[in-house]
Amino acid sequence: MDRMSLLPDDLIFKILSFVPSKVSVSTRLLSKRWCSLWKHVPNLRYFDPHIDSEYWRASRFIDKFLLLRDAHASLGSMHLYISQNCPPTDIETWVGIAVSRGVRDLLVHRCRPCFRPTRLPRSLYTCETLVTLSLQQAIIVDVPLNICFPSLKSLSLIFVDFPSDDDIVHRLLSGCRVLEDLKVVRWYDIMKTFKIMVPSLQSLTVDDVFLYGNPVPQHAGGFVIKAPCLKSLAITSLFGSFYSLVKMPYLVKANIMLKHGDSKNILGCVTSAKHLSLCVNQDFYPIGDFNELVSLKVCTCSLVLYRLILRRAPKLRFLRFQGQANFIPTPYLNDLQKCYSSFGQVQSEWEAPSSVPECLISSLETVEWNDYKGTKAENKEVLYLVDNSGGQLKTVAVTLSKSDTTRGKRHMILVEPKRRSSNK
Repeated sequence: MDRMSLLPDDLIFKILSFVPSKVSVSTRLLSKRWCSLWKHVPNLRYFDPHIDSEYWRASRFIDKFLLLRDAHASLGSMHLYISQNCPPTDIETWVGIAVSRGVRDLLVHRCRPCFRPTRLPRSLYTCETLVTLSLQQAIIVDVPLNICFPSLKSLSLIFVDFPSDDDIVHRLLSGCRVLEDLKVVRWYDIMKTFKIMVPSLQSLTVDDVFLYGNPVPQHAGGFVIKAPCLKSLAITSLFGSFYSLVKMPYLVKANIMLKHGDSKNILGCVTSAKHLSLCVNQDFYPIGDFNELVSLKVCTCSLVLYRLILRRAPKLRFLRFQGQANFIPTPYLNDLQKCYSSFGQVQSEWEAPSSVPECLISSLETVEWNDYKGTKAENKEVLYLVDNSGGQLKTVAVTLSKSDTTRGKRHMILVEPKRRSSNK
């Protein structure tokens, strides 16, 4: 610690900003020089270890931290992980102070759901300095009509409900002029339509789930997406519908796990993707050609759709068949680790395509099959890919199903490139 005391103040402030605020405040006991250094640390990071604790545990510390620190020092970030017992009025006060101190990174995370509405200060909705905003497990009320986040680039709404009307989210996102990253996790909220119309958006992640044994809503909500500059798209939905209003010409990666939706408005808008993961209802149909696609990951419940895409992906190099378990895992619900088909089984009958897809002849290099059960349909699928490869295919990797006695042992099959005759 004596060595650290020799460091300049600015460097000490930076070091203390990486530790919880309780730790940085405790350094005041080290010596006279450290007595007030914590007051200049640009970050407030508070984690309440007692999920069901009384509200005063958080209130007492956070109030003192905000009141005693240097009033002229800007507050770069404020991350609050608080219990469900924390009064909404305290949250409103703390956020208001953070905004007045020029906060750039704001996170408010309740450790458990709280069904008491939270009113955020009106100054937040026009904060010029805010770059990152994350809200988790909250019911937000009294959202003003005028919303403007001129600097906000990243927004996370995790289990956040706006109970007034569907237009609130549209107004909120319309006020994010430079937003690049948006993450939305919904549960059983009452909003019917979630409109995401952000021209600047580059990354969108949506998890549409239900929690704690609650039934699927009778009037399940949906998403309307209009984001032409997207580069990354991830959708996981058990009961919602999704509609895309524009094509996404800059899309690089798309992970889509859907039970409902209009394929013309979803798959037809992601044809520019280079990397695509699919687990969708068989009613979906690919619209257009996937001329840029180089990597395809497909759930074994969607093999009919995969074959249609295969004919339209002339540059495909990597192909993975993924079993239903953990297709697109999500940390929010175990049920989403399984696909949405009734049984998730590969169909019992299989017919070879009328013509060999171009990618098999010219570009496909690697085939992987996870959760391989060894059914006739699976065997025929693998043999067809091997027999019709045009010389680029080098590796077929098979991982047996966990139900197999080998407990998921991996088998590697090296495929020798086919020799071409001199007449070809």
